[in-house]
Amino acid sequence: MQTPDDPRLAYYAERQVAPQWRGFLAALAGELFENVGAEASRGFLRQMGERMARAAPLPPAETLGDLSRLTNARLAEMDWGLAAFEDHGQALVIRHEAGPWRIAEDAEGPWPAAFAAVLEGLYSGWLRHQGAGASLAARLDLEASEDAVVLSFGRLP
Repeated sequence: MQTPDDPRLAYYAERQVAPQWRGFLAALAGELFENVGAEASRGFLRQMGERMARAAPLPPAETLGDLSRLTNARLAEMDWGLAAFEDHGQALVIRHEAGPWRIAEDAEGPWPAAFAAVLEGLYSGWLRHQGAGASLAARLDLEASEDAVVLSFGRLP
């Protein structure tokens, strides 16, 4: 995920993480990925996201529009950006924008991947709470976007 070309968007993206947390998050992600390994770290961070989903579940949603509204209300409480959902038949595509994954202290480091893993767990937990089966999960689509976290929620391979 790159910094947006529009200087206004870049400014707001950088402001998503409070200055007192930037160095800590960069160090935390760096140490996790370096000492535990990328896959184990991503698994741990997904579990953190699932725990967050259990702690702050979404109310029941009847439609995709309801899901979007409820998710964005919860994300606003967290100051974690915005989500858009698209039904692609075999998967639900989630586009998460304006989230706190850009920090200058970790511009080329693992923090964006760490935050994406937390989102995988968060969305998996929220959607399972809505009635999705345990065999379904959100996974990052690295090819989908350079300025948003795009997840595909569907069957695990």
